[in-house]
Amino acid sequence: MSYFTEYNSFVIYPRESVAVIKINDKIFDLVTDLEESDHLMDVIKKSENDKKIMALLITNEAGCFGEDIYDQFIHKILEQHSHTNKDDLPDFTEKNIRFREINILNKFIREILDYQKLCYIGINGDIVTPFFGTSLAADFRYATENTRIIMAHNKFGLHPSGALPFFLSNYLSHSKAIEIQLSHDISAEEAKNLGLINHIFSEENFEDQCLDIINKHLHCSTCTIQRTKQLTNFSRRDFYNYLQYEADLLNL
Repeated sequence: MSYFTEYNSFVIYPRESVAVIKINDKIFDLVTDLEESDHLMDVIKKSENDKKIMALLITNEAGCFGEDIYDQFIHKILEQHSHTNKDDLPDFTEKNIRFREINILNKFIREILDYQKLCYIGINGDIVTPFFGTSLAADFRYATENTRIIMAHNKFGLHPSGALPFFLSNYLSHSKAIEIQLSHDISAEEAKNLGLINHIFSEENFEDQCLDIINKHLHCSTCTIQRTKQLTNFSRRDFYNYLQYEADLLNL
């Protein structure tokens, strides 16, 4: 994989034996546009099939997983004044866009879970509910020291998407998983103490610091890594049942 390819919402390039995907501030184009999301799925699959690539690092331009971009997207598709009654579900003027976002994120999560090589997520800055939930599908997560994990769905009366309830209930106790989802935010340090983030680095040279750790993991054979992932993912087989339950619950 000796090339650099740029798309509307992300770029992909090699760093020795690691394929790096860097997502930009057009993140919601990525998770609502079928053609753009297909490009992402395609480059992930190509990196998996490339024998020169041993791991995948997905990271982001600073702040593009944060609350401002999320708020702009939700306000754009949410019916004005739709959440005045706490007992009512919010209404969307663009329900098809909302459902497409959920389905594309779930498809992306499946790609990460099925990825046969090591997969890392580098979180640069704040990250909101759907993207943090998605990150929990990866094998490792790194974050910058200023990162906050924001449960941004709560202020709009939305369900926690990105399969966040599924992954948190696998990582944590039932009550702690719910407590986090009903909170406003948690710090990167708290997430690290809970085992949700593996390492915290400074924002300066963040990608290089991630790669330094990744390269230390790549001493194992491909076969060992694949079998380790397959067996460790045994407990995640219920994810597909979770997706069906979510779809039934939300009439997706």
